[in-house]
Amino acid sequence: MVSIVVPVVRTEKGKRCIRHAIKNAGISPAHIEIVTEYDTHRIGAPEMVKRLVGMTSHDLVMFLGDDTIPQPGYMRHALDAMQKLPGGWGLVGLNDQQRNGKTLATHWLADKRMLNLLDGEFFCTDYRHCFCDRELTDIAIEHDRYIWAEDAKIEHDHPMFTHEESDIDYQRAYDKDTYINDWKTYVSRKITRYGFKLGIGLPVANRQQDKDFWLSFLMADKPDYTILVPSVEVYNFPQDIAHVRNDLANQALNEGCSHLLMMDTDQVYKPDTITKLLAHDVDVVGALVHRRYPPFSPILYRGTLGNYEYVPDDEMFSGELVEVDATGCGCILFNTGVFIDTDYPWFKIEKKDGKTVGEDIGFCSRIRSKGYKVFVDTSATVDHITTFRVNRSTYELFKRAARKGD
Repeated sequence: MVSIVVPVVRTEKGKRCIRHAIKNAGISPAHIEIVTEYDTHRIGAPEMVKRLVGMTSHDLVMFLGDDTIPQPGYMRHALDAMQKLPGGWGLVGLNDQQRNGKTLATHWLADKRMLNLLDGEFFCTDYRHCFCDRELTDIAIEHDRYIWAEDAKIEHDHPMFTHEESDIDYQRAYDKDTYINDWKTYVSRKITRYGFKLGIGLPVANRQQDKDFWLSFLMADKPDYTILVPSVEVYNFPQDIAHVRNDLANQALNEGCSHLLMMDTDQVYKPDTITKLLAHDVDVVGALVHRRYPPFSPILYRGTLGNYEYVPDDEMFSGELVEVDATGCGCILFNTGVFIDTDYPWFKIEKKDGKTVGEDIGFCSRIRSKGYKVFVDTSATVDHITTFRVNRSTYELFKRAARKGD
């Protein structure tokens, strides 16, 4: 016995869906309960599904959008797939014949025992419309309770797939504000569910990396981590580094990482660099990294965008945790909540009073305006690779040479 829930905002499509759901089930209509209601106040799919599931009589529930057309045998194939799950229960993704179907149950058959894993809601009502199906699928996969039923086919009569003009309800469901709100909800809930999870992002800019970097990275003390590398092409490094950093931050959020450590690949790290940064209970903390060109100064600033001054040497080399207004992103640890709270794109090359502002300095300025503090652990020193290593000795040598030149 199966209860099919169908929230309706498109009346004629809804009638068509229900007609095909009964006719093409491949099981007796006597074993199917249809639970449907018109969404008069446009409360949205998550709220409607919760409401309709509360009206169902059976332990197995199937969700169909009103714009779906179930194909012959869809229910029989979905029930057969359910039996292949451990103990014969979980979540079955129906085949809407669109990409990502194997890992995303847009429409589904579920056992109500799944609700014990889902805070009592198949579609979490924190969402307006988007990403609730992604969270449902994620949790089922995490508990080994998901299977995709290739033969349980439905046709999804959605303008995203048919390329027909969408009506106002589709436009409302997928407008920019809704999408951004629901994406932030999705990543926030995923991060909360996973707890501490470290992503290490390597903004690789070319195919050849210095062997000293890789040796230091491999030898570094690290907790369990997820490695992240750019999924975007890099053509012009000075400009593309902003795209690369945005890509790494986006990956970290979608992976459910609570923290993202960016480690540039033209640097050499001490074994305790990562553990030092992780030891601080702050939202943003960087290591002390010198510029790789004169005057070889560490990138620690105070002031406002366009009017920064270097932190004095006695603080820069104190070995203490120092609060700054801006620092570079060569080696920096973020609580990923800073990205959720800040508008995209997070990193971008800008102009201020005719001067170029780097993607990292600009981002520090924006998160500071949000109330976040930025720190540098001056005991965590990182050598910058050029044709030689740049460190404090290089910096001091350059200063002495500059004084003699005066």
